[in-house]
Amino acid sequence: MFKPELKDIPENPGIYIYIGKNDEILYVGKAKNLKNRVSSYFSDMDSKPLRTQKMLQSAVDIRFVVTTTESEALLLENNLIKTEKPRYNVRLKDSKSYPYILITDHEYPKLMITRESGQKGEYFGPFTDVAALRGIVDELLRAFPLRTCRETRFREKKVCLKYQIKKCAGPCESLISRNRYMSMVSQIRDFFNGDFAGLKERMTAEMMRLSDKMDFEAAAKMRDRLRSVESLFIRQTVVLPEDRRSIDIFVPHTIDNVSGITVMFIRGGKLIGSRTDIFEDADPKEVLESYIIQVYSSVVSYPEMISVFGLEETDVLCDAVERMSGRKIILRKRGFAALHNLGMENARVQTELYLKRLAKRKDISARLKEITGSENDIHRVECVDISHLGGKGTVGVSVVTLDGEFANREYRKYKIRSAENDDFVSIYELFSRKFENINEKSEPMADLYIVDGGIGQLNSAVRAAEEQGIDANFISISKGRSIKYMKDAQDESIESIHLPGRKNPLNFKKNNPVLLFVQKIRDEAHRFAITYSRNLALKNFKKSPLLDIDGVGEKTVKKILESFPDIYSSNISAEQLSKICRISERLAETILDKVKSGQ
Repeated sequence: MFKPELKDIPENPGIYIYIGKNDEILYVGKAKNLKNRVSSYFSDMDSKPLRTQKMLQSAVDIRFVVTTTESEALLLENNLIKTEKPRYNVRLKDSKSYPYILITDHEYPKLMITRESGQKGEYFGPFTDVAALRGIVDELLRAFPLRTCRETRFREKKVCLKYQIKKCAGPCESLISRNRYMSMVSQIRDFFNGDFAGLKERMTAEMMRLSDKMDFEAAAKMRDRLRSVESLFIRQTVVLPEDRRSIDIFVPHTIDNVSGITVMFIRGGKLIGSRTDIFEDADPKEVLESYIIQVYSSVVSYPEMISVFGLEETDVLCDAVERMSGRKIILRKRGFAALHNLGMENARVQTELYLKRLAKRKDISARLKEITGSENDIHRVECVDISHLGGKGTVGVSVVTLDGEFANREYRKYKIRSAENDDFVSIYELFSRKFENINEKSEPMADLYIVDGGIGQLNSAVRAAEEQGIDANFISISKGRSIKYMKDAQDESIESIHLPGRKNPLNFKKNNPVLLFVQKIRDEAHRFAITYSRNLALKNFKKSPLLDIDGVGEKTVKKILESFPDIYSSNISAEQLSKICRISERLAETILDKVKSGQ
């Protein structure tokens, strides 16, 4: 095991970087005193977490970057974690920015959901459940029908469908005065600021004013808006009724030997979002500072106050967050006991769900290990699929799961060079290139490879592995014989699992968890392949064989490929094709005949 010369390590604040044998960054850490921090790794090794022990066993070198302050080191650590994605650092699973509500600063502002910070306007958030947020926005636009159109559309000064369905007040045709429009904007702002009492008072006063003027239709609309807003407020979870500040709460926890951190976002006294991240084999208090900095590297706006439980020294963190935000932020490490309890309750629920998913993943991994006869546990699974459009533009893809979770960043695309419309040759080429990468250490080895196809496709993959000297586990999934008299969900599936060297396939019940897992990853590979194939086809749609059909032009081909990217493998009817692509049913039949003959 590599051990640096401790006497040569500087005693300054900074970051230390453990390097692997292929010059990859394994781990980045920050330290107030680099020498003391690195020295601590080599004392009482047996008590170190397994994650740390594995990292030290893989390391062949260590590098240092000295900084002026510890907070600078914390920020530099975060930047390297984001850009280099070290294997042994704790990272947020979802790298996307949080969703926010944006009220733009146009003359007639728009209400929209965004993850970007580039547009001028007023941001509200962050939220964590974008689906629920879309529901809130949809209901708000019914109560306060602001425009949502693009600027180019707005400048046409012509109302669109949104006006017809009463989701826009029609400012483009001046069907609402700017004063009334800005009044609605102000009311939405009050909603997200949590000022329901003031909003209700102003809406009630406006309703009474309209009634006094005998404008009963407008008064009825205001009454309906008030009811909608009341309904939305009732559904909001109020956790700090007397506190209107924006506060973020971080709660580290270890429950049933499972560690994690729960963060809650509170705006205007209401809980608008919460997330729990589980860390395997890591002390949540040790990674808390790094976790918080990662959260704030993904936000658009910062809170007035941060409350962190379990962190004794907060000066470094506070300084780092203030540097990121460019303004003063209050950081508390005590108080808000009720919120700490709420965070722990959320943590217990999420930990229980995690343990259930973990048990299921371990069960599937054990079953796959048994089926394939593998000596090693199965953590990384890759599935390969081939796609083409009419025998042209053949492509391949591989999708990856790590411990049962899809790892999108590990997906790969391949333009097949050696064959058109020949699955056996295409799969052989794809795996040959994949195993070349593995031998060159530019791609990790999977514990199991899944091929979409029958025994022929499987044998092509095995041959590629043997020629590259790779000892790999393979299975394939294919549609098998049709099984009659299926009475319920317990009957056999028509899909079969093939194993190398085995003549007869394995048949499973339709709800078998192993089969469901294999089907899930196979379907994801198919989706990814079709998307890749479609995108290439749309770039080169002028070369589509469909253009050889009389009566089919470039616009029709583009519409077909946009609507049915998998037209060469789907079972769409001529009636469906005719209706969606707005072509005659006779031409649709001709196109489908061409597609079938090209397969």
